[in-house]
Amino acid sequence: MAHEHVKHINPYSPQSGTMIPGGLVKFLRTCVLWQIIRFIVINIRMTKLILKSHH
Repeated sequence: MAHEHVKHINPYSPQSGTMIPGGLVKFLRTCVLWQIIRFIVINIRMTKLILKSHH
């Protein structure tokens, strides 16, 4: 087999090298109110950028 040297690494183990989200991050990812606010802010930024490019 071509990948015999690769050992299985469990997700979220110290060997995987991934960050585990904390409590605040988990809350913000699932909070609908925060997502709506971020959506509005990002859309305002995009609108500004588009308006600047048309001048």
